[in-house]
Formats: sequence, structure tokens, C-alpha cells
Amino acid sequence: MRQIRWPVRRLPGLWGAGLDRRRIQVFSRLPVVLAAGLPAVLAVWFVSQPSSPARAGRFLPEVDNPYCDIRTYKLRGVEEQASSMTDRLGRPVIVVNARTLRDQPSYSRFLLAHECCHHTLGHVANAKKGLGHVGPQAFYYIAPELKRMELEADCCAARLLRERHEEDGIDAGSFAMAEFGDKPTGAYYPTGLERVDNIRRCAGLDP
Repeated sequence: MRQIRWPVRRLPGLWGAGLDRRRIQVFSRLPVVLAAGLPAVLAVWFVSQPSSPARAGRFLPEVDNPYCDIRTYKLRGVEEQASSMTDRLGRPVIVVNARTLRDQPSYSRFLLAHECCHHTLGHVANAKKGLGHVGPQAFYYIAPELKRMELEADCCAARLLRERHEEDGIDAGSFAMAEFGDKPTGAYYPTGLERVDNIRRCAGLDP
């Protein structure tokens, strides 16, 4: 799990997505662990498709997400593990890495819960609303909020998993963050240890 170096032509991106310097019809996206989300070309393709369930279903397979009533898709061959966004009609969407779902079921539970929380806590909607008023340098206005929102989503996810008695998801999320140690988990993100402490506290494992 490493950060991706973005080309010079791009800003670091809203929650790692990458925003071209020109304004494009890209939404807010909140990757969980990596500082990079879906490639910008794929992001633009995704939101430019007609948004009916039938149309979307022909392109991206859906997966069951027990943590929220938000359409969730899986993708193959992408670097990031999960992202929150809205489609071109403003409807909430979650995208997860197909390989992660297959190979890391416990961690996938944490990812799905975390992305649901970004939506239910209003992070995605509020960020999208703010982007309409700050111009092409949006990332630099939102960056100070990234740490707070990641910690909030982690905490929310830990509580959801605890309520469902899915302690394996909590442990997997903590382990993934612990791998970063005292280094940030992404651009302007909390450190791995900060996220571990936060997850365990919210799950009631630590005082």
C-alpha cells in the first residue's frame, strides 16, 4: 500500500482522485488508505455514463453492501481499494477494488463501512457543494479538512462493525493502518498510528 506519485499536470486531487487544472465534471472521492484513487480518465468515464441502473449494470458489476443503501460497484485492475463519489446526477456511489473484495474479506468489510460513512456523514455531499465555489484550486481549500474526515469515517466504520459483531473487520482495518506507522496514510491524512488509536477507541477496545 503505497502512495502514487501524480503527474505534474495534476493537483494532488480531492481525497486522492486527482483534479485536472481545467474544471471537469468530477465529483468528490474519498479513498480509504491510498493517497491515489481511480485514474482521472476512468473517473470521468464513470460519471459520464448514463446513470440508469440497467445502463450502469452493463459496465460495472454491483456488490452487496450491508452497511448502507448506496449502490456499490467493484472494479478490476485499479490501484486504489475503495472510493466514495457521486454520479453525474448527484447520486451517491461507492467503488471498491475487486481483488481486495476477493482476497481480503475482513478488510473489505472495513472499507465498505468506511466509504458508507463518508456518504452518511455528509463528507461527499459537502465537499461537492464546496467545490462549486472555490474554483480550480479546490484541493487546497479542502485539504485542511481531510484529516478530520478520515478520522470521522474510521470511527463511524468501527462502530458499525462493532454493532454487527464483525470484530475481524475492525482488526483488519487497524492492521492496515498500522503498516503506515507514524507516516501519513495519504496527502494531508492522519498517520497510521493516529488512525489505529482512533479505530480502537471508537470500537471500545481502548479507553
